[in-house]
Amino acid sequence: MGRVLIQKYELIRLLGRGGAGNVFLALDVHLDRLVAVKEICGGASSEEVKLLKELEHTGLPVIFDYFTEQGKAFLVMEYIEGMTLRQFLLKHKRVKEAQAVKWMLELCRIFQYLHDRHPAVIYRDLKPENIMIKQDGTLKLIDLGGAVRFACGRETPDLCVGTAGYCPKEQWKNPRGDTSWDIYAMGMVFYEMLTGEHPAKPPYTRLALAAHDKSIAGTLEKIIRSCTSEKKTEGYQSVVQLEKALLGYRKMSLPLQFWQAVKKMILFVGIFAASAYLILPLLFGISENQIPFPYLKKPFFFLLFTFIFHRIFCHHSKKNNYLRRQEKNIWLTRKNFSGLISLLIFCCLGTWMSVILGMTFPAVYAGEDTGRLWVEMRDDCGRKMLLKDDAVYVTDNCVRFELPAQRLPDEKISLQMIAVGEGGDIYSSRIFHIRAQEDLN
Repeated sequence: MGRVLIQKYELIRLLGRGGAGNVFLALDVHLDRLVAVKEICGGASSEEVKLLKELEHTGLPVIFDYFTEQGKAFLVMEYIEGMTLRQFLLKHKRVKEAQAVKWMLELCRIFQYLHDRHPAVIYRDLKPENIMIKQDGTLKLIDLGGAVRFACGRETPDLCVGTAGYCPKEQWKNPRGDTSWDIYAMGMVFYEMLTGEHPAKPPYTRLALAAHDKSIAGTLEKIIRSCTSEKKTEGYQSVVQLEKALLGYRKMSLPLQFWQAVKKMILFVGIFAASAYLILPLLFGISENQIPFPYLKKPFFFLLFTFIFHRIFCHHSKKNNYLRRQEKNIWLTRKNFSGLISLLIFCCLGTWMSVILGMTFPAVYAGEDTGRLWVEMRDDCGRKMLLKDDAVYVTDNCVRFELPAQRLPDEKISLQMIAVGEGGDIYSSRIFHIRAQEDLN
Protein backbone atom coordinates (compact mmCIF):
# COMPACT_ATOMS: atom_id res chain seq x y z
CA MET A 1 0.00 0.00 0.00
CA GLY A 2 2.89 2.33 0.80
CA ARG A 3 0.99 4.87 2.94
CA VAL A 4 2.90 6.05 6.02
CA LEU A 5 1.02 7.21 9.12
CA ILE A 6 2.57 9.89 11.36
CA GLN A 7 5.86 9.20 9.56
CA LYS A 8 6.25 6.00 11.51
CA TYR A 9 3.85 3.23 10.44
CA GLU A 10 4.03 2.06 6.82
CA LEU A 11 0.85 0.24 5.79
CA ILE A 12 1.58 -3.02 3.95
CA ARG A 13 -1.80 -4.70 3.34
CA LEU A 14 -5.33 -4.99 4.65
CA LEU A 15 -5.76 -7.77 7.21
CA GLY A 16 -9.50 -7.55 7.74
CA ARG A 17 -12.64 -5.47 7.82
CA GLY A 18 -15.13 -5.17 10.65
CA GLY A 19 -17.91 -3.04 12.03
CA ALA A 20 -15.45 -1.27 14.32
CA GLY A 21 -13.02 -0.46 11.47
CA ASN A 22 -10.34 -1.82 9.17
CA VAL A 23 -7.18 -3.56 10.37
CA PHE A 24 -3.89 -3.17 8.43
CA LEU A 25 -0.56 -4.93 8.60
CA ALA A 26 2.08 -2.24 8.99
CA LEU A 27 5.81 -1.83 9.54
CA ASP A 28 7.07 0.25 12.41
CA VAL A 29 9.92 1.90 10.53
CA HIS A 30 11.51 3.21 13.74
CA LEU A 31 11.68 -0.15 15.54
CA ASP A 32 11.69 -2.33 12.40
CA ARG A 33 8.87 -4.62 13.51
CA LEU A 34 5.49 -5.68 12.14
CA VAL A 35 2.41 -4.30 13.88
CA ALA A 36 -1.35 -4.29 13.36
CA VAL A 37 -2.91 -0.86 12.88
CA LYS A 38 -6.65 -0.61 13.47
CA GLU A 39 -8.66 2.31 12.15
CA ILE A 40 -11.29 3.06 14.83
CA CYS A 41 -14.64 4.35 13.65
CA GLY A 42 -15.72 7.29 15.80
CA GLY A 43 -12.41 7.48 17.59
CA ALA A 44 -11.76 6.54 21.19
CA SER A 45 -11.83 8.47 24.42
CA SER A 46 -8.76 8.90 26.59
CA GLU A 47 -10.39 6.61 29.15
CA GLU A 48 -10.75 3.85 26.58
CA VAL A 49 -7.16 4.20 25.41
CA LYS A 50 -5.95 4.12 29.00
CA LEU A 51 -7.96 0.98 29.69
CA LEU A 52 -6.64 -0.72 26.55
CA LYS A 53 -3.05 0.05 27.48
CA GLU A 54 -3.63 -1.31 30.99
CA LEU A 55 -4.82 -4.69 29.69
CA GLU A 56 -1.78 -6.94 30.05
CA HIS A 57 -2.39 -10.64 29.56
CA THR A 58 -0.73 -13.32 27.46
CA GLY A 59 -4.08 -14.01 25.84
CA LEU A 60 -4.63 -10.41 24.73
CA PRO A 61 -2.76 -8.41 22.06
CA VAL A 62 -0.32 -5.80 23.38
CA ILE A 63 -1.29 -2.17 22.70
CA PHE A 64 1.68 -0.07 21.49
CA ASP A 65 0.29 3.29 20.43
CA TYR A 66 -2.77 5.45 19.77
CA PHE A 67 -2.92 8.50 17.52
CA THR A 68 -5.16 10.49 15.20
CA GLU A 69 -4.42 11.66 11.69
CA GLN A 70 -6.61 13.53 9.24
CA GLY A 71 -9.59 13.24 11.57
CA LYS A 72 -9.26 9.44 11.95
CA ALA A 73 -8.21 7.50 15.04
CA PHE A 74 -5.73 4.62 14.84
CA LEU A 75 -4.77 2.00 17.39
CA VAL A 76 -1.40 0.25 17.04
CA MET A 77 -1.19 -3.24 18.54
CA GLU A 78 0.77 -6.47 18.41
CA TYR A 79 0.64 -8.35 15.11
CA ILE A 80 -0.38 -11.96 15.72
CA GLU A 81 0.84 -14.54 13.21
CA GLY A 82 -1.42 -17.54 12.80
CA MET A 83 -5.04 -18.25 11.86
CA THR A 84 -8.43 -17.60 13.36
CA LEU A 85 -10.42 -20.42 14.93
CA ARG A 86 -12.89 -20.03 12.07
CA GLN A 87 -10.13 -20.72 9.53
CA PHE A 88 -9.05 -23.74 11.57
CA LEU A 89 -12.61 -25.14 11.60
CA LEU A 90 -13.02 -24.58 7.87
CA LYS A 91 -9.83 -26.57 7.30
CA HIS A 92 -10.17 -29.34 9.89
CA LYS A 93 -13.98 -29.40 10.45
CA ARG A 94 -13.65 -30.11 14.16
CA VAL A 95 -11.24 -29.79 17.08
CA LYS A 96 -10.15 -32.90 18.96
CA GLU A 97 -11.59 -33.22 22.44
CA ALA A 98 -8.33 -32.78 24.35
CA GLN A 99 -7.30 -29.74 22.28
CA ALA A 100 -10.75 -28.16 22.56
CA VAL A 101 -10.66 -28.47 26.35
CA LYS A 102 -7.16 -27.01 26.42
CA TRP A 103 -8.24 -23.98 24.37
CA MET A 104 -11.33 -23.54 26.53
CA LEU A 105 -9.14 -23.41 29.63
CA GLU A 106 -7.08 -20.68 27.96
CA LEU A 107 -10.25 -18.71 27.21
CA CYS A 108 -11.35 -19.13 30.83
CA ARG A 109 -8.15 -17.53 32.07
CA ILE A 110 -8.49 -14.64 29.58
CA PHE A 111 -12.10 -13.93 30.54
CA GLN A 112 -11.37 -14.30 34.23
CA TYR A 113 -8.80 -11.52 33.82
CA LEU A 114 -11.31 -9.33 31.95
CA HIS A 115 -14.18 -9.97 34.34
CA ASP A 116 -12.04 -9.27 37.41
CA ARG A 117 -11.29 -5.75 36.17
CA HIS A 118 -12.93 -2.72 37.80
CA PRO A 119 -15.13 -2.06 35.96
CA ALA A 120 -15.52 -5.54 34.51
CA VAL A 121 -14.70 -5.80 30.81
CA ILE A 122 -17.48 -7.83 29.18
CA TYR A 123 -16.45 -8.95 25.72
CA ARG A 124 -19.99 -9.67 24.37
CA ASP A 125 -18.94 -10.86 20.88
CA LEU A 126 -16.98 -14.08 21.32
CA LYS A 127 -16.96 -16.17 18.14
CA PRO A 128 -14.38 -18.19 16.17
CA GLU A 129 -13.55 -15.16 14.01
CA ASN A 130 -12.30 -13.25 17.07
CA ILE A 131 -10.04 -16.02 18.39
CA MET A 132 -6.54 -16.19 16.96
CA ILE A 133 -4.49 -19.38 17.07
CA LYS A 134 -0.80 -18.54 17.22
CA GLN A 135 1.87 -20.63 15.57
CA ASP A 136 2.76 -22.19 18.93
CA GLY A 137 -0.87 -23.33 19.39
CA THR A 138 -1.88 -20.82 22.06
CA LEU A 139 -4.82 -18.43 21.75
CA LYS A 140 -5.20 -14.67 21.55
CA LEU A 141 -8.50 -12.83 21.91
CA ILE A 142 -8.72 -9.97 19.43
CA ASP A 143 -11.08 -7.03 18.71
CA LEU A 144 -11.61 -5.58 22.18
CA GLY A 145 -12.94 -2.23 20.98
CA GLY A 146 -16.62 -2.87 21.68
CA ALA A 147 -15.88 -4.40 25.09
CA VAL A 148 -13.78 -1.40 26.14
CA ARG A 149 -16.38 1.13 24.98
CA PHE A 150 -19.02 -0.69 27.00
CA ALA A 151 -16.79 -0.83 30.08
CA CYS A 152 -16.17 2.91 29.82
CA GLY A 153 -19.89 3.67 29.50
CA ARG A 154 -19.74 4.99 25.94
CA GLU A 155 -21.91 2.26 24.38
CA THR A 156 -25.35 3.54 23.48
CA PRO A 157 -28.31 1.38 24.58
CA ASP A 158 -29.69 1.15 21.04
CA LEU A 159 -26.41 -0.26 19.65
CA CYS A 160 -26.24 -4.04 20.10
CA VAL A 161 -22.93 -5.85 19.86
CA GLY A 162 -22.94 -9.59 19.27
CA THR A 163 -23.37 -12.35 16.71
CA ALA A 164 -26.47 -14.48 16.19
CA GLY A 165 -26.04 -18.01 17.46
CA TYR A 166 -23.36 -17.10 20.01
CA CYS A 167 -25.32 -14.61 22.14
CA PRO A 168 -28.12 -15.31 24.63
CA LYS A 169 -31.56 -13.83 23.96
CA GLU A 170 -31.15 -11.55 26.95
CA GLN A 171 -28.25 -9.77 25.26
CA TRP A 172 -30.54 -8.39 22.56
CA LYS A 173 -33.03 -7.03 25.12
CA ASN A 174 -30.98 -5.81 28.08
CA PRO A 175 -28.49 -2.96 27.46
CA ARG A 176 -26.67 -3.72 30.73
CA GLY A 177 -23.77 -6.08 30.44
CA ASP A 178 -23.50 -9.38 32.28
CA THR A 179 -20.59 -11.79 32.61
CA SER A 180 -23.03 -14.65 31.87
CA TRP A 181 -23.18 -13.38 28.27
CA ASP A 182 -19.52 -14.28 27.76
CA ILE A 183 -20.01 -17.65 29.48
CA TYR A 184 -22.91 -18.42 27.12
CA ALA A 185 -20.77 -17.55 24.09
CA MET A 186 -17.94 -19.73 25.44
CA GLY A 187 -20.35 -22.67 25.64
CA MET A 188 -21.47 -22.15 22.04
CA VAL A 189 -17.89 -21.82 20.77
CA PHE A 190 -16.97 -24.97 22.71
CA TYR A 191 -19.89 -26.84 21.13
CA GLU A 192 -18.82 -25.72 17.65
CA MET A 193 -15.24 -26.81 18.29
CA LEU A 194 -16.35 -30.32 19.31
CA THR A 195 -18.99 -30.83 16.61
CA GLY A 196 -18.07 -28.50 13.75
CA GLU A 197 -21.70 -27.30 13.64
CA HIS A 198 -22.21 -23.54 13.22
CA PRO A 199 -24.99 -22.54 15.69
CA ALA A 200 -26.51 -20.05 13.24
CA LYS A 201 -26.65 -22.41 10.23
CA PRO A 202 -28.82 -25.46 9.37
CA PRO A 203 -30.10 -27.52 11.08
CA TYR A 204 -30.37 -24.65 13.65
CA THR A 205 -30.74 -27.12 16.52
CA ARG A 206 -28.09 -28.16 18.99
CA LEU A 207 -27.99 -31.94 19.11
CA ALA A 208 -26.31 -33.86 21.90
CA LEU A 209 -22.55 -34.31 21.53
CA ALA A 210 -23.03 -38.08 21.40
CA ALA A 211 -25.12 -37.63 18.24
CA HIS A 212 -21.99 -36.33 16.51
CA ASP A 213 -19.36 -38.48 18.21
CA LYS A 214 -20.07 -41.07 20.89
CA SER A 215 -16.45 -41.01 22.02
CA ILE A 216 -16.82 -37.48 23.43
CA ALA A 217 -17.02 -37.49 27.23
CA GLY A 218 -20.60 -37.15 28.48
CA THR A 219 -19.54 -34.64 31.13
CA LEU A 220 -18.73 -32.11 28.40
CA GLU A 221 -22.40 -32.17 27.34
CA LYS A 222 -23.35 -31.21 30.89
CA ILE A 223 -20.76 -28.40 30.90
CA ILE A 224 -22.14 -26.95 27.64
CA ARG A 225 -25.71 -27.12 28.98
CA SER A 226 -24.64 -25.25 32.10
CA CYS A 227 -22.94 -22.55 30.00
CA THR A 228 -25.94 -22.03 27.73
CA SER A 229 -28.73 -22.39 30.29
CA GLU A 230 -31.37 -19.66 30.00
CA LYS A 231 -31.85 -19.79 33.77
CA LYS A 232 -28.91 -18.12 35.47
CA THR A 233 -29.41 -20.15 38.63
CA GLU A 234 -28.76 -23.36 36.67
CA GLY A 235 -25.65 -22.10 34.89
CA TYR A 236 -22.13 -21.17 35.93
CA GLN A 237 -21.92 -17.95 37.90
CA SER A 238 -18.35 -17.25 36.84
CA VAL A 239 -15.65 -18.49 34.50
CA VAL A 240 -13.86 -19.82 37.59
CA GLN A 241 -16.63 -22.40 38.00
CA LEU A 242 -16.42 -23.23 34.30
CA GLU A 243 -12.66 -23.68 34.53
CA LYS A 244 -13.03 -25.98 37.54
CA ALA A 245 -15.58 -28.11 35.68
CA LEU A 246 -13.29 -28.40 32.64
CA LEU A 247 -10.32 -29.40 34.79
CA GLY A 248 -12.31 -32.23 36.38
CA TYR A 249 -14.42 -33.39 33.45
CA ARG A 250 -12.53 -36.70 33.24
CA LYS A 251 -12.74 -37.42 36.95
CA MET A 252 -15.39 -39.82 38.25
CA SER A 253 -16.15 -40.95 41.78
CA LEU A 254 -14.92 -44.39 42.79
CA PRO A 255 -18.46 -45.86 43.07
CA LEU A 256 -19.28 -44.56 39.59
CA GLN A 257 -16.04 -45.98 38.17
CA PHE A 258 -16.83 -49.34 39.79
CA TRP A 259 -20.37 -49.35 38.38
CA GLN A 260 -19.11 -48.45 34.91
CA ALA A 261 -16.63 -51.34 35.06
CA VAL A 262 -19.32 -53.77 36.24
CA LYS A 263 -21.67 -52.76 33.40
CA LYS A 264 -18.95 -53.24 30.80
CA MET A 265 -18.02 -56.62 32.26
CA ILE A 266 -21.65 -57.85 32.26
CA LEU A 267 -22.15 -56.72 28.67
CA PHE A 268 -18.92 -58.42 27.62
CA VAL A 269 -19.85 -61.70 29.35
CA GLY A 270 -23.33 -61.69 27.81
CA ILE A 271 -22.08 -61.06 24.27
CA PHE A 272 -19.21 -63.55 24.67
CA ALA A 273 -21.57 -66.27 25.96
CA ALA A 274 -24.04 -65.67 23.12
CA SER A 275 -21.22 -65.87 20.57
CA ALA A 276 -19.77 -69.01 22.12
CA TYR A 277 -23.11 -70.86 22.21
CA LEU A 278 -23.75 -69.82 18.61
CA ILE A 279 -20.37 -70.72 17.11
CA LEU A 280 -18.95 -73.61 19.17
CA PRO A 281 -21.74 -76.14 18.33
CA LEU A 282 -21.09 -75.48 14.64
CA LEU A 283 -17.40 -76.19 15.10
CA PHE A 284 -17.82 -79.42 17.07
CA GLY A 285 -20.83 -80.79 15.24
CA ILE A 286 -24.59 -80.49 15.53
CA SER A 287 -27.37 -82.71 14.26
CA GLU A 288 -30.24 -81.57 12.05
CA ASN A 289 -32.90 -82.29 14.64
CA GLN A 290 -31.35 -79.71 16.99
CA ILE A 291 -31.85 -76.83 14.51
CA PRO A 292 -33.27 -74.29 15.19
CA PHE A 293 -33.98 -75.42 18.74
CA PRO A 294 -32.49 -76.37 21.14
CA TYR A 295 -29.41 -75.10 19.24
CA LEU A 296 -30.54 -71.44 19.37
CA LYS A 297 -32.00 -71.57 22.87
CA LYS A 298 -28.88 -70.50 24.77
CA PRO A 299 -27.66 -67.91 22.21
CA PHE A 300 -31.12 -66.33 22.23
CA PHE A 301 -31.20 -66.26 26.03
CA PHE A 302 -27.83 -64.51 26.43
CA LEU A 303 -28.54 -62.19 23.51
CA LEU A 304 -31.88 -61.15 25.00
CA PHE A 305 -30.31 -60.72 28.44
CA THR A 306 -27.53 -58.51 27.02
CA PHE A 307 -29.98 -56.40 25.02
CA ILE A 308 -32.33 -55.82 27.98
CA PHE A 309 -29.43 -55.01 30.32
CA HIS A 310 -28.00 -52.56 27.78
CA ARG A 311 -31.34 -50.81 27.30
CA ILE A 312 -32.03 -50.49 31.03
CA PHE A 313 -28.66 -49.66 32.53
CA CYS A 314 -26.65 -48.12 29.70
CA HIS A 315 -29.13 -45.52 28.44
CA HIS A 316 -29.57 -42.44 30.62
CA SER A 317 -31.55 -39.22 30.55
CA LYS A 318 -31.82 -36.12 32.68
CA LYS A 319 -35.00 -37.46 34.32
CA ASN A 320 -33.96 -41.01 35.29
CA ASN A 321 -31.36 -43.70 34.82
CA TYR A 322 -33.54 -46.20 32.97
CA LEU A 323 -34.58 -44.56 29.73
CA ARG A 324 -32.82 -42.40 27.19
CA ARG A 325 -34.65 -40.15 24.82
CA GLN A 326 -33.59 -40.90 21.27
CA GLU A 327 -33.12 -37.74 19.25
CA LYS A 328 -34.09 -38.23 15.62
CA ASN A 329 -33.97 -35.85 12.69
CA ILE A 330 -33.36 -35.94 8.98
CA TRP A 331 -29.74 -34.90 9.43
CA LEU A 332 -28.68 -37.93 11.42
CA THR A 333 -29.25 -41.69 11.58
CA ARG A 334 -28.44 -43.31 14.90
CA LYS A 335 -27.08 -46.82 15.33
CA ASN A 336 -29.07 -48.44 18.14
CA PHE A 337 -27.11 -51.73 18.21
CA SER A 338 -23.47 -52.51 18.41
CA GLY A 339 -21.91 -54.36 15.49
CA LEU A 340 -21.49 -57.63 17.42
CA ILE A 341 -25.10 -57.68 18.64
CA SER A 342 -26.31 -56.97 15.10
CA LEU A 343 -24.18 -59.87 13.79
CA LEU A 344 -25.60 -62.26 16.38
CA ILE A 345 -29.17 -61.23 15.56
CA PHE A 346 -28.47 -61.65 11.85
CA CYS A 347 -27.07 -65.17 12.38
CA CYS A 348 -30.00 -66.25 14.56
CA LEU A 349 -32.61 -64.82 12.20
CA GLY A 350 -30.84 -66.39 9.22
CA THR A 351 -30.94 -69.84 10.86
CA TRP A 352 -34.60 -69.43 11.75
CA MET A 353 -35.60 -68.25 8.26
CA SER A 354 -33.73 -71.13 6.63
CA VAL A 355 -35.82 -73.58 8.67
CA ILE A 356 -39.05 -71.78 7.73
CA LEU A 357 -38.10 -71.87 4.04
CA GLY A 358 -37.35 -75.58 4.25
CA MET A 359 -33.61 -75.40 3.73
CA THR A 360 -31.82 -78.55 4.95
CA PHE A 361 -28.71 -78.66 7.06
CA PRO A 362 -26.26 -81.51 6.41
CA ALA A 363 -25.37 -83.70 9.35
CA VAL A 364 -22.06 -82.86 10.94
CA TYR A 365 -19.77 -85.68 12.05
CA ALA A 366 -17.28 -83.54 13.92
CA GLY A 367 -14.17 -84.95 12.26
CA GLU A 368 -15.15 -88.64 12.45
CA ASP A 369 -13.78 -90.93 9.72
CA THR A 370 -16.87 -91.71 7.61
CA GLY A 371 -14.87 -94.40 5.77
CA ARG A 372 -14.58 -96.47 8.94
CA LEU A 373 -17.80 -95.37 10.69
CA TRP A 374 -20.25 -96.71 8.07
CA VAL A 375 -23.25 -96.97 10.42
CA GLU A 376 -25.79 -94.11 10.33
CA MET A 377 -28.21 -93.13 13.12
CA ARG A 378 -31.57 -91.45 12.52
CA ASP A 379 -34.40 -90.30 14.75
CA ASP A 380 -38.05 -91.29 14.44
CA CYS A 381 -38.56 -88.57 11.80
CA GLY A 382 -35.83 -89.99 9.58
CA ARG A 383 -33.40 -87.12 10.22
CA LYS A 384 -29.75 -88.05 10.42
CA MET A 385 -28.20 -87.63 13.87
CA LEU A 386 -24.64 -87.14 14.99
CA LEU A 387 -23.04 -90.43 15.96
CA LYS A 388 -20.30 -89.92 18.53
CA ASP A 389 -18.49 -92.35 20.79
CA ASP A 390 -19.77 -92.55 24.38
CA ALA A 391 -22.47 -89.94 23.70
CA VAL A 392 -25.86 -89.88 25.47
CA TYR A 393 -28.96 -89.60 23.24
CA VAL A 394 -32.34 -88.68 24.68
CA THR A 395 -35.46 -89.80 22.81
CA ASP A 396 -39.15 -90.10 23.58
CA ASN A 397 -39.89 -92.60 20.80
CA CYS A 398 -37.14 -94.51 19.03
CA VAL A 399 -33.67 -94.27 17.57
CA ARG A 400 -32.70 -96.47 14.62
CA PHE A 401 -29.38 -97.37 13.08
CA GLU A 402 -28.99 -97.79 9.32
CA LEU A 403 -26.31 -99.69 7.41
CA PRO A 404 -26.32 -98.45 3.79
CA ALA A 405 -25.42 -101.43 1.61
CA GLN A 406 -23.17 -99.36 -0.64
CA ARG A 407 -21.02 -98.45 2.36
CA LEU A 408 -20.46 -101.99 3.72
CA PRO A 409 -16.72 -102.68 3.92
CA ASP A 410 -17.14 -106.39 2.88
CA GLU A 411 -19.67 -108.44 0.93
CA LYS A 412 -20.65 -110.25 4.14
CA ILE A 413 -20.12 -109.00 7.67
CA SER A 414 -21.16 -109.95 11.17
CA LEU A 415 -22.62 -107.30 13.46
CA GLN A 416 -22.76 -107.77 17.22
CA MET A 417 -25.06 -105.57 19.34
CA ILE A 418 -24.57 -105.56 23.12
CA ALA A 419 -26.85 -103.76 25.63
CA VAL A 420 -24.84 -102.69 28.71
CA GLY A 421 -26.36 -100.98 31.77
CA GLU A 422 -24.87 -98.11 33.75
CA GLY A 423 -23.38 -100.56 36.22
CA GLY A 424 -21.67 -102.57 33.49
CA ASP A 425 -24.20 -105.44 33.43
CA ILE A 426 -24.85 -106.98 30.01
CA TYR A 427 -28.58 -107.26 29.47
CA SER A 428 -28.54 -108.86 26.05
CA SER A 429 -26.26 -109.65 23.15
CA ARG A 430 -27.10 -110.47 19.55
CA ILE A 431 -24.99 -111.30 16.51
CA PHE A 432 -26.32 -110.50 13.03
CA HIS A 433 -24.90 -111.61 9.67
CA ILE A 434 -25.43 -109.16 6.83
CA ARG A 435 -24.80 -109.88 3.15
CA ALA A 436 -24.81 -107.18 0.50
CA GLN A 437 -26.72 -107.90 -2.69
CA GLU A 438 -24.74 -108.02 -5.88
CA ASP A 439 -27.19 -105.76 -7.72
CA LEU A 440 -27.78 -102.65 -5.67
CA ASN A 441 -29.94 -100.94 -8.25
